[in-house]
Amino acid sequence: MKIFKLLNSSLIFLVLFCSEAIANESTITAVFKNDAKYKGTDDTFVRKGSSFSGGMSNFGRCPTIEINEQTRLGLIRFDVSSLFKKYIKINTVTLRLFSKNAPKSGKVSAHRLNIANSAWREGGNCGGTVIGGNRHEVTWFHLVDYGGFPSPPPSWASRTAGPSTAGVDYDEKALGSTDNRESKENAKFDIVFDGDLNGLINDWALASPIPELRDRGGNPSWTADWNWAQPAAETANEGILLKGSDGTVHVFHSSEAENPELRPQLIVSYEPRKKS
Repeated sequence: MKIFKLLNSSLIFLVLFCSEAIANESTITAVFKNDAKYKGTDDTFVRKGSSFSGGMSNFGRCPTIEINEQTRLGLIRFDVSSLFKKYIKINTVTLRLFSKNAPKSGKVSAHRLNIANSAWREGGNCGGTVIGGNRHEVTWFHLVDYGGFPSPPPSWASRTAGPSTAGVDYDEKALGSTDNRESKENAKFDIVFDGDLNGLINDWALASPIPELRDRGGNPSWTADWNWAQPAAETANEGILLKGSDGTVHVFHSSEAENPELRPQLIVSYEPRKKS
């Protein structure tokens, strides 16, 4: 009888072990990061200030992204259209950033932008006030352009300067957050997303940049050329807003970082559709 129970227990263990192995084999992990083969990451930050002290400056070409609670807000978007209809379940989504200065106070949270703000464009400047010329670059005041001086009213969904109004410019509930105490210089800083991951990737995978259309920085454009008149153009991949919890400025390497290994990544683990 004891031998029978022992054999039965061993059989159950073997079945469980094999089931876990099969499950692991059927999980695929896709990593999206700007490199020689993939150019689908847009990232920048907007800085609060007057017209000539950062408010009309674009930072899309900077090798870093600066983030805090109120005066430095990060924007990032990944082209995940290659995942369209490839999965039956999204298991995990992780935003992997790499810290440059590793502060220890506060935290960084990631929020979905409001789709009304989805026309933002990375741009091709690294600071400096740029006026007019239909530049189509995101600044503290505007999603893409401000057409001259004096500037027209802010073109964020809230109609205020900066995408800073929770529930209007971005979802109040964060996709995820990570304490700054976990950061180390030039080391990974992971923000693990929570909630309806299938719904999130379903939306983002529907959209892709418009072929042959680029902003002044040579970056992909997700909507047709658009100026400040409302309503703004929209795309299903609105992107992510990054914000801090206090005045501490956390500096991360951007997709323009010289070292490709320090560029932001979106890591998506999923169960693929079965081939018919």
